[in-house]
Amino acid sequence: MNRRGFTLLELMIVLLIIGILAGVFIATGGSLFRGTAEKLTKVRLQQIAGLIEEYRTIEGEYPDDRLSASASTTRINDGSEALFLALFDSGYTGGRPNQDWLGNSDGDSSTRALTILASRELFELVDGWDNPIVYIHSLHYDDPMQVLAGPDQIFEEQAVGALMNPRTGGWEEPSGYQLISAGEDGMFGNEDDLAHFQGR
Repeated sequence: MNRRGFTLLELMIVLLIIGILAGVFIATGGSLFRGTAEKLTKVRLQQIAGLIEEYRTIEGEYPDDRLSASASTTRINDGSEALFLALFDSGYTGGRPNQDWLGNSDGDSSTRALTILASRELFELVDGWDNPIVYIHSLHYDDPMQVLAGPDQIFEEQAVGALMNPRTGGWEEPSGYQLISAGEDGMFGNEDDLAHFQGR
């Protein structure tokens, strides 16, 4: 029986093929994740909008997008945290977001229990990249919010304003609200942002 091993050239060719396949897999897997996070965020924005509309039906108005001074003093992520408090309020009888949608990029908490949850963290509703989803009520479209967001959980403070219609120059949904995700790059105000607008 004649035993013959691989030559150095054959080993190099096998390693090259494995390297090419690994590169293709990593590139495809990365774009697959990006597409998945984007789809998840679009669906989540729609679902949150449905919960906000249910809130308006029950309570007679949209949730506030500002926290009271007794709830928080940081003024960061106010819109998302205020929406969280409204939807998880112990007296509220409507639907609530999935708790897996909650994050806390600024790490703040309340001094007393404000929701049905055991935790006193002031959570935000987050997108598919774990950045806060900005919630802006039309009453405050003129007042930009401070949000802590960024790529890969490297958060930085950003000013986020309500979006305007590029054709008319007016606010998107001037009598409703806006939900805005920073998109994959975690930075608000550029082309990969995702948004949902709804009005009365």
